[in-house]
Amino acid sequence: MKSDFQTMTMGELKKYVLEHRDDKAAFQALMERVDAQPQDKVYGEVDSEEFSTILEQHRRLQKD
Repeated sequence: MKSDFQTMTMGELKKYVLEHRDDKAAFQALMERVDAQPQDKVYGEVDSEEFSTILEQHRRLQKD
């Protein structure tokens, strides 16, 4: 019985892919979902201080 990847949350789909590594359809569904996610910002060259600030912002967003 095939899982319905469209009804899974992103977390559920990631977990499924990790548990069923040979399921190419699941992997494809995950990659399509990742590609469909909007990119908030695109960064060019940054110095190390600016990179640290960006990294900290990203970490805070991931916690929310």
